[in-house]
Amino acid sequence: VASAVMAIQIWILFTFVRGAEFDLSDDNSDFVYTWKCPRDKVECDNKADLTAAGWVMFGILMASHLLKDLVNGSKMIVLSAKEGYQPNSRIRFFVGGLFLSTVTMFTLFVSTIYN
Repeated sequence: VASAVMAIQIWILFTFVRGAEFDLSDDNSDFVYTWKCPRDKVECDNKADLTAAGWVMFGILMASHLLKDLVNGSKMIVLSAKEGYQPNSRIRFFVGGLFLSTVTMFTLFVSTIYN
């Protein structure tokens, strides 16, 4: 069940990666050109609505939602190095922690490039 959920999450994240790609000839790209150049002005205006405050709020939201998974994944990797567990359990801790940390970091990456 966990493998299926992780595979679906990665598939959904790759959908957002494809949407964030910078290709103006592709109609499936979600890239928005923000510069407007009126004919009656010499300068162009950037109409992007991304501000420093918005990025700070984004960072706070990402940290509050993803930090728990990153910490738990790291703890599982550290737990896999402990001597008190069976080798089978240690392998499961390592693989589970690695996958959890990887998906968490990939989610942060995709959220950043899509914004």
